[in-house]
Amino acid sequence: MQISLAGRDGADDVPGGAVIPLVHTDADFVVRLTSQGRLLAASGNVASVLGWDLLRAAAEGVCQAVGDETEVAAIRGLAAQLRATGSARATVQLSTPDGRIWLDVAAKQLDEPGRPVHVSARDVSDDLAATAQLAASEQQWRVAFEHSPIGGALLDPLGGLLLVNDALCAMLGWRQHELTRLSLEDILLSDAGSSWEPWWADLVDGTVADHVVDSKVRTADGRTLWGRLSASGVPSTDELRPVMMQVQDITERREAELQLANRALYDGLTGLPNRFLTRQWLVSALEDHPGQGVGVLYCDLDRFKVVNDSLGHGAGDSLLAQVAERLRRPLRPEDLVGRVGGDEFVMVVEGVERPEDLMEIAGRVADALDEPFDLGGHRHAVRLSLGGAVGHHPDTADEVLMRADMALLRAKRLGRARCELFDPTIDHIATRADLQLEDDLRMSVESDELRAFYQPIVTLSDLAVVGHEALIRWQHPDLGLLPPARFLELAENSGLIRPLGWWMLSQACEDAGSGAGGLDSEWGWVAVNASPSQLARPGVTEDVTRALVESGLRPERLHLEITETALITASAALVRELRELSEMGVRIALDDFGTGYSSLSLLREFPVDLVKIDRSFIEPVLSDRSAHAIVKAVLSMCHDMGLPTVAEGIESEQQLDLLRTLGCSHGQGYLFGRPKPRAGLTRRPQLTWSATVPEPRLHRPSTVHAPERTPSA
Repeated sequence: MQISLAGRDGADDVPGGAVIPLVHTDADFVVRLTSQGRLLAASGNVASVLGWDLLRAAAEGVCQAVGDETEVAAIRGLAAQLRATGSARATVQLSTPDGRIWLDVAAKQLDEPGRPVHVSARDVSDDLAATAQLAASEQQWRVAFEHSPIGGALLDPLGGLLLVNDALCAMLGWRQHELTRLSLEDILLSDAGSSWEPWWADLVDGTVADHVVDSKVRTADGRTLWGRLSASGVPSTDELRPVMMQVQDITERREAELQLANRALYDGLTGLPNRFLTRQWLVSALEDHPGQGVGVLYCDLDRFKVVNDSLGHGAGDSLLAQVAERLRRPLRPEDLVGRVGGDEFVMVVEGVERPEDLMEIAGRVADALDEPFDLGGHRHAVRLSLGGAVGHHPDTADEVLMRADMALLRAKRLGRARCELFDPTIDHIATRADLQLEDDLRMSVESDELRAFYQPIVTLSDLAVVGHEALIRWQHPDLGLLPPARFLELAENSGLIRPLGWWMLSQACEDAGSGAGGLDSEWGWVAVNASPSQLARPGVTEDVTRALVESGLRPERLHLEITETALITASAALVRELRELSEMGVRIALDDFGTGYSSLSLLREFPVDLVKIDRSFIEPVLSDRSAHAIVKAVLSMCHDMGLPTVAEGIESEQQLDLLRTLGCSHGQGYLFGRPKPRAGLTRRPQLTWSATVPEPRLHRPSTVHAPERTPSA
């Protein structure tokens, strides 16, 4: 729509007063003016929107129609620019009935008669408001970016740093102008540099909107930080987008996480791999080298508890740390030493094929501990007990560790400070039934399930009963009465032999003592077996003394049976205790003579009062010339030394006759009676053959002794 003012006063500048048509335009408002500024024509919305008085504008000029001095000044500025150049453009603010609006005004003097002026205007109020809002938003972002406590950067699509804030400069140690010369590749360390390119490419091409990654970051002074990079693509009309990135220093958090991870894999005291990592290492060694043997040495420190109890746990910790350091010395860098328990260590050595090689390594390990350790001014010598096993794929790590552990238990049973290799004919691998039986055995003492049985010992000359050997039995609630063969080895391996041994000792002394219900002294002595585990523990003299005092049994009526192997490996402390017991009157019997290392010097070096010949020699004595010769030699030697002898396992009259002939003084076996509870004992042996024998007499010998095994069979 247009309004023509031709023919009115003031329109005479236009020749002939013709109506001048307005051409099509995208402008919101269009007017045509005379060169003096009077209105010639206008689009219809000039009056309705701007509120102009068009007749006054035509008669007096646009400035009089506008009226506001500020607006008039803006229009006159446009007019001056128009006179000077023939065209003008400016953004002006005008009043309207609905308020003030901003117009983008363009004016041009036409090359027509009278030089009229064509003016078009576009309402840019919304555009300016949006621009102002954007500028304010950008200002707020810049302030937030520059003053953020988190490091920030704007990067171009190639990773170049375009803009960085103060926090990032402070974190990395560069000035802003130095950082903006670098790229992301310059500040990420090389071991992480190759990993940022794939996700960066996805960010800049819009495949992903954002990405978070932890990476090592280089600082200006060469230090290394751990940074958490949070990157987001910035919307752009370009094919590749810039990236906004925040960088947080997470070094302390990362180190804390690594410490937690180390605690899960490494021992905090020694720094060695713990049980979990040691097992995983062994798993890898077996699987990665299926054609090679892997040696495992399982070891613990002998008498470590003494250090803790006497010098304190601080000294114990110091000893463990020093031992850990020395255990590494004889091994190769690729071998592993792990701490798997309190004083237990495991060594994993790859490329071991022969058991002899593993024994040689064990010797070097033991030698590494020869020099005493300094524990706060105390010099303390340490010895190791070791168990070894060689595994090959497809053996599992648990199987090899279990074998080495079983060998270690045997090394400790044999006296400690030694290395034993796993032997499937000797070492018994625990089954689920064994574990249940072990749990039941732990409860047996408290549940009053243990029983004491007694087997008579007689003089072979007249079959007089001179003593009884105390033998343990277990009245299992489900399995019935169990012989020692069913549970004694389990007790040894699990450490339960000590409480069982003490029960047997105290019960035997009570049964044979002078209290109410005790066996009369006419029943002779009572013999009790002491296991190597019991003897290895300090306090043997104290335990025996307490049992004697509580029961009222005279010391000379107690015979303590000790195996040949236990005496051979006896410590100096045990030798002293055995001598103390001997001086008290307790008799020491050398049990199972001939089954150990057969050191005859034992009979001279230790306070031995009686020798028991093992049943393994008595059983074949009639048919085996070697067994016959050994028994004859032992009996002859003991006779010359004035030592009484007891032959174990006599089951036939022929054996009895031969042993009498060879000069054996005492015997024990089924021929004279099976083990029975105290209530079932009789005053004469229950002979199992019909031959006429002298009427047995009961007497109390002064220096004779007795038979069977560790809380016995």
